[in-house]
Amino acid sequence: MPEAKRGALERHRIPAEVRESLEELRNLSSKAEGGDKDAKRELRRKLNEASPGVVARASDVGRRAQHMLIRAASAGDPLTHDALSGRLDMMREEIAGENPTPLEVLLTERVVSCWMLVTLFEFLMAGQLNVDTKDRAPLSYTLKMLRWQESANRQYLAAIRELARVRKLQANMPTGSL
Repeated sequence: MPEAKRGALERHRIPAEVRESLEELRNLSSKAEGGDKDAKRELRRKLNEASPGVVARASDVGRRAQHMLIRAASAGDPLTHDALSGRLDMMREEIAGENPTPLEVLLTERVVSCWMLVTLFEFLMAGQLNVDTKDRAPLSYTLKMLRWQESANRQYLAAIRELARVRKLQANMPTGSL
């Protein structure tokens, strides 16, 4: 693996202290979900005291959605699953660039999520259009999937345009103070 790509993957690994804190919060969450009121209070307290990195990871439902799409696209193949997960990490790094603003980070996540959704729809449509596929969905469902795919592609392109627009606006901003 090229050094740049290996570095991108390492930057997206969760630091040990964040990972440990998340594990502790997940354990408390499981107990709270089971009805343990003390665990629920402790969970709230620990979450309030947690670092921004821990809170960001614990609340990142966008990344959870991406992993749901990865599971669907990989269809149980561990290699494809892990490769897609790594690819999304590399895309985040490449698209966000060095020292991204918070807005660039949000838009980067949107681009990556939309790419994954478009890719999944392409995979699903290919299966429907494959002449060797014996169990095809009805044509009406295939047409509906095609509309979903078109919508996802429009969202993907809109996210890319918006990120480019934000970067252009930031590039035109005067530096320094008044």
